[in-house]
Amino acid sequence: MKKRKMVFSVKNITIYLLGSIIISFAVVMMLRSLIGVSSWDTLHYSLHALTGITVGTATIYVALTFTVFVTIANKEIKYIGMVIPIVLVGVLIDIFNLYVLVNYIPENLLLRILTYFLGLLLLPFGGSMLIISSFPAGVFDEFMITMMRLFKTNKLILVRVIMEMSAVTLAIILGFIAGIQFGMVNIGTLIFSLSVGVFVKYYLKLFERVGLYEVEQIN
Repeated sequence: MKKRKMVFSVKNITIYLLGSIIISFAVVMMLRSLIGVSSWDTLHYSLHALTGITVGTATIYVALTFTVFVTIANKEIKYIGMVIPIVLVGVLIDIFNLYVLVNYIPENLLLRILTYFLGLLLLPFGGSMLIISSFPAGVFDEFMITMMRLFKTNKLILVRVIMEMSAVTLAIILGFIAGIQFGMVNIGTLIFSLSVGVFVKYYLKLFERVGLYEVEQIN
């Protein structure tokens, strides 16, 4: 997979900011559903339970760790720019979770399912928006792209599934240490882990069809 060049424009900046907001909202929707959060958010929640920091703060700490790896692996200082969406998304998650949606509690199974699937659809959509903006993508999307390039593979779905399952495994380990056992790991987490790569690939193809992205390198 080729490295991407940044293109500064009002359109790309707008796409980037909207993608960050959508990701934050989607994370909280999945948290509220109690059906299962995304793979990485199981890790964030376990860290929250273990240390007492907010979910948004845990999100920032984990993402910053991967930012360091991606920056070193790509040998490009531009990836430090991922700090901006990392902090933005972390802060927005806490704003949505602790203030805006604090009273939103889906009380029946149907509403919980609808809430979950809204988050499931929006989270990879927001991540895909960061990718097409030409700026550094969401850190886990950028990590995925980096791993594909390092291992010289175009198997996006396989790489993403391995990433997601690794995060869940670590979340379970930390969850047992924290005394919450499986924490936020639920059936919805498995669904997300197996489908996020498919959704990202689909959204990128969709953006390609409308002329917002070139994705010929992904098969």
